[in-house]
Amino acid sequence: MDIKLIVYGHHYCPDARYMDAYLRQKGIDYEWRDIAAGNPGFQQELRLLARGYLSVPTVVFPDGEVLVEPNPKDVVDRWARIAK
Repeated sequence: MDIKLIVYGHHYCPDARYMDAYLRQKGIDYEWRDIAAGNPGFQQELRLLARGYLSVPTVVFPDGEVLVEPNPKDVVDRWARIAK
């Protein structure tokens, strides 16, 4: 299955850095969208997803579900259910 999570974040945020490291440790393939150093459109996308805020980390699942500032374990548990 070639599906990925999308994770909005930046490396100034300790929670976003932790999410990045946790997903890599668990071997989960994802696209990192850096709102500070990446495409300027990433900030606008994130504002649409996070009710106008630049809340990071924000995770988008392939089915469209969005989790704003989630616990990394919850992301991995949800991923395990849909990536089967």
